Amino acid sequence: MTGQVPYQLHRLFCIAAMTMWLAWGFPVFREFVAGSTIRSVAVSPIWFVAFGAFGAAVLGAMALKLRPGLVWSLLAVQLAAVVAMALILPWAGMSQYLVIIAWQVAMVATPRRALGWVAFQNLAIIGALVQALNPDLCWVLLKSLALQLLMVFTANALRRQAETARALAQTNRELRSAQAIIANTARNAERLRISRELHDAWGHELTALGLQLEIASHVTEPGRANDHVVKAKGLARTLLGKVRDVVGTLREAERCDLKEALEALARSVPTPAVHVKVSPEVRVGPEQAHALMRCAQEAITNAVRHSNASNLWLQVTSDDQGVRLSARNDGIAQPAASPAGSGLLGMRERVESLGGRLAVQAGVDFGFTVDAWVPSGSPQAA
Repeated sequence: MTGQVPYQLHRLFCIAAMTMWLAWGFPVFREFVAGSTIRSVAVSPIWFVAFGAFGAAVLGAMALKLRPGLVWSLLAVQLAAVVAMALILPWAGMSQYLVIIAWQVAMVATPRRALGWVAFQNLAIIGALVQALNPDLCWVLLKSLALQLLMVFTANALRRQAETARALAQTNRELRSAQAIIANTARNAERLRISRELHDAWGHELTALGLQLEIASHVTEPGRANDHVVKAKGLARTLLGKVRDVVGTLREAERCDLKEALEALARSVPTPAVHVKVSPEVRVGPEQAHALMRCAQEAITNAVRHSNASNLWLQVTSDDQGVRLSARNDGIAQPAASPAGSGLLGMRERVESLGGRLAVQAGVDFGFTVDAWVPSGSPQAA
């Protein structure tokens, strides 16, 4: 349920619902302790059993991350508890608990289904109250029903707002990903240009090195030949140092580019919290980085839309043959993902086109795990 609205707002309503549950039950408890009656009916201890079951079901449905089927079961328990309280104590005030149920239903159902549920639960409470001599049905039909409808329409508006925000966040993620890919392409073009410039610049020094060695090979005097050899050695050391600096810089840039792109992608998501860890020894080419970026983006989208996760961990490691991206969230365990799903299918095709492999796993103790591995270099042609 927290995936539908911002977590802070959901937590606020959870606290408000539990506060109302206690506040509405306090008058009954007070009369029970005093030995008084409510509408000429003595308060039975059994009423407090139903009262406690309602509170526990509300807390479980709103505070725990449960599958939709379990949430609906807890909603049914709540309604049954309210009807039981009304049967034990035929007081129209029992219908105010339906307001809490109406909000929860509106957060997990379409507006039409939510309105149908509201109608059903009001008919159920009316059926329980008609046994009283003077049932105050006007209170139910006017005050309680109006509050329930207000909860339904308010929750529906919040859900639409959350869906709009989620769509904007998805667009933002795609833009950031495209931005990172474009930047990577520009860097590759710049590296190619630099390599050509370095080649042209080093051509002179390499020519000088060759001349020094050529002269040394033809000089017969030992002292003069040694001078040319020393100069050649100095040129060789200088060139070798420049080559190592350039290669190290390019390799470090490749590693940092992927890390920076993943961190930028993580910052674009308000929830869940995305934790990025890239091993220092990771070396990845542009095509592999692009594929891993897309896999990370799809893992984030899955966590936002389907898993109801609070945290997502992205870890990039390397082995002797390739680079591995592991994406794991702590959301609701999903059933086995269909291989025909467009997101997973796209990830699999992208990874396998590079000679890699993709594994997807859902479990009981964790939400959803995506494991993508790509070789360090492009696959060999068949």
